Amino acid sequence: MPDAAPQVSVQIMTFHRDAGLRRAVRSVLAQRQIDLATVEILVVDNSAEGAARKVACGLMELARTAGATLRYLHEPKPGIAQARNCGIRNAGCDLIAYIDDDEEADPDWLSNLLACMERFDADAIGGPVLPIFEDSTLHGDPFWSWIYDYDEKVPSGSRFRATGTGNCLFSKSRCCLTDQPFDPSLGLTGGSDTRFFHGLARNGRTVLWCAEAIIHEYVPSTRTRLQYGLRRRMRQSQLFQQTFSWSDPPDRRSIAKWMAIGVMQILIYAPMSLAWWLVDRPRAQRYWALVYGGMGKVFWTPRFTPIVYGRTRAASG
Repeated sequence: MPDAAPQVSVQIMTFHRDAGLRRAVRSVLAQRQIDLATVEILVVDNSAEGAARKVACGLMELARTAGATLRYLHEPKPGIAQARNCGIRNAGCDLIAYIDDDEEADPDWLSNLLACMERFDADAIGGPVLPIFEDSTLHGDPFWSWIYDYDEKVPSGSRFRATGTGNCLFSKSRCCLTDQPFDPSLGLTGGSDTRFFHGLARNGRTVLWCAEAIIHEYVPSTRTRLQYGLRRRMRQSQLFQQTFSWSDPPDRRSIAKWMAIGVMQILIYAPMSLAWWLVDRPRAQRYWALVYGGMGKVFWTPRFTPIVYGRTRAASG
């Protein structure tokens, strides 16, 4: 075990994605400008049978050789929120960073997050998540870049409305005000991270952007089918609407306004997408995505929210 106490807990939630987990852990162990003895890596396995145990045990020796600590946790209760809460409970220090099991961090990712947090005295920091497509022909494709690029394109230190945990760092003592900071009711549908960051903003916490802390997401071909991209846009719009319902009391005026905007999106862009389909396919696809975004604003209640976690195995890569 390293002599130094951990200063940051890098947490990776995983579900049947062995190759991706290996890649994510190795990218953390390859971090520069940081003493790896101060880093603990927590792998939280959310499969019922503990499927990642063997892979995680194999990575423990790799982490030990690099000077870091890797711990394996098994959270059999299905749902990404339950896995995140398990990691929070078991963190060995106050600072918690997240990277997904289908992502890879740039070598200076963690040092840039930590430097940005210290420089601006932030409660939480987020950074860009940029796609790497399995189908190499999609690199630079304007439609799929629009679907997957997560980049605020603002200077480091800028405030922003964080929506996900694919690339972030936060202080547990400042940001986790309950024993379940991620809402278990959103464990299977997703969105517990959106609600978490929504709560930080509502409680006056400082959430800032770090443009230099870059993570890459590996996107398999199964996730670059048009229908998948359209559903992704719809779910993003549903979450956007749901943030207004999480206020106390709910912001019904904003909900009604955006539902009306959603209806207009459907009425305007549906015929436009049909008209452009045979002439300019990328433009037609973007119009279809705007239609689905409108549908998400209209059909945003839990009744219409899909189950996206815990039912099927993720792609192994």
